[in-house]
Amino acid sequence: MVQISRRQFMAGATALAATGVAGLYPAFSADAQIEISSTWGSDKPFQKVVDAFNDKKLGVTVVNRFDGDYEAATAKAVASIAAGRPPAMMITGWKFGYFARRTLGARDLREINAAKAGAIAANFNPSVLPLVTIDGALIGLPWAMSTPITFINSALWQEAGLDPALPETPDADWLYKSARQLDSKLKDKHATYRSALALSNNEWTSQSFIQNAGGFIIDPAGKLALNSPEAAAGMEQFCAPAFEGLWLPVSAKEQDAAFESGALAICTTSSTRATTFPFGAAKAVTTKFPGLAGHARKMNSGGNFLAVYTRNQEQAEASLAFLEFCASKEGQAIWSSVGYLNTSVHDIPLINDFMKPAAGQLVDGLTAETIWPGKRGLEGQTIWRKWVSRMLLKETSVADGMKGANDELSALIAAG
Repeated sequence: MVQISRRQFMAGATALAATGVAGLYPAFSADAQIEISSTWGSDKPFQKVVDAFNDKKLGVTVVNRFDGDYEAATAKAVASIAAGRPPAMMITGWKFGYFARRTLGARDLREINAAKAGAIAANFNPSVLPLVTIDGALIGLPWAMSTPITFINSALWQEAGLDPALPETPDADWLYKSARQLDSKLKDKHATYRSALALSNNEWTSQSFIQNAGGFIIDPAGKLALNSPEAAAGMEQFCAPAFEGLWLPVSAKEQDAAFESGALAICTTSSTRATTFPFGAAKAVTTKFPGLAGHARKMNSGGNFLAVYTRNQEQAEASLAFLEFCASKEGQAIWSSVGYLNTSVHDIPLINDFMKPAAGQLVDGLTAETIWPGKRGLEGQTIWRKWVSRMLLKETSVADGMKGANDELSALIAAG
């Protein structure tokens, strides 16, 4: 299990001289152009990073091509690679690391240029590099890291008579008790209020509950571990508010819309929402993700890395030139506006105070999100999501759901 701590991030910073980007770029043939298969369109902060690099006119032009979410972009990459036209680069989810290396053929950056790969990696805390080291290969630049935290509609909270002084480190008992009071005071009595709580119906926050109960989805030895009592206990706690009627599980987009409209009072989701939720109608305040009483907290992270897939050497070298800029303090400072945690050794301040719970969880230590093993890792996430949803919607009991998920995932992993 990868453990990441802000203290660890900074520990080696003194020894790492600030890596300037000027003078590190090679000469390229005129107008070398590389395309990045991206999860962000031209209206997102990533485009600012691309534009800042292109403005330097270093003989490499980067084109940011929006290909949808991680799953859609990865599916397109599968098709283009099969046709012999891999993307030069792709923004790749941490969770698909094995799939990227073993199935898509993500390049080892050291194989392209060992010296430059080492210089790029030196801009990041060593503790984060295992996330992008698969089968001994450094397959990307660690780019975006988030962690789930708790967002609370401050107006609804106040109207329900709840204490505005939020605990810095809440647990599920406190959260569920507060949700019951919200329902008691506001349900069928308030113009917008419809539901107290949403923990996010997905593979990520369910992993948080399992780990906070002392279990694992994939244990530190790389083995599937959904059949443990601890994993089942975590899922029981995760599903409890849905079974009690405090949570109506919906899709991520519906959940965000409900929170922003004032229909939903509490939402646990990605810390990147700290750039939007507090400044909308919900006027959200934040605290850490709930732990479980009597258990040590073990929160997880999520996000992505920038990987190189082209087999053409000049395209690969041009890709490294862009990665050098992304790793620099200038590139990281531009990128920080999106709300991801700072994984570099550069001193970059938080974008606002609503990010403090996420930064606190980083200081506490974060594990990786589930990196699904095997060549068919892309399917692993889909299978686990399906079983999480089935348990939340009471289509199966937690005990049967955990067994079903473990059996189906075991067969998938064994197949490749």
